[in-house]
Amino acid sequence: MTLPASGADDFERFYEATAASIRAYILRHCWDRGAADDLFQITYVKFLKSRMGGTPLAPKARAYLYRIASNAIKDHGRKQTRLRRVESPMQDIPAVAREPCADEGIALRSALRSLSKREQQLLWILYAEGFSHKEAASIMGVSSGSVRVMAFRARKKLARRLASMAGTEKKARK
Repeated sequence: MTLPASGADDFERFYEATAASIRAYILRHCWDRGAADDLFQITYVKFLKSRMGGTPLAPKARAYLYRIASNAIKDHGRKQTRLRRVESPMQDIPAVAREPCADEGIALRSALRSLSKREQQLLWILYAEGFSHKEAASIMGVSSGSVRVMAFRARKKLARRLASMAGTEKKARK
């Protein structure tokens, strides 16, 4: 697929503006770096083939790109689930080495893992990427009202988990 010269320049600017955040979003939800690289590439290929591919600087293009990435992550998760059913249950998917971080970061990561994948994605889209509720609704394929309710519940669940972890930590110190 070839874009006209001006379209190629627009896409190049769009790619430069979004690539780092899309890569981080995918890596956050898919710990396997090889698979994340594949999903990253699939996301941009699907974007280019889509109706938005010709107008990457359109206001909704970034949200549309995140929706494509979210769907690619879901598809990958389904594929991994099917593979685990076929493979021996003793085989684990290789873990990616995680860089060391402060205790608070470790606690937050642990608390985030206690949320469902959908809750994790929603909080990431809203707070790490800064999308509005309306944009997040478009990305996740739900209503704006649902995003508000889901975000409220996810934040409460995360706060309860962090509070219980802090209580356990205080007891362990005594």
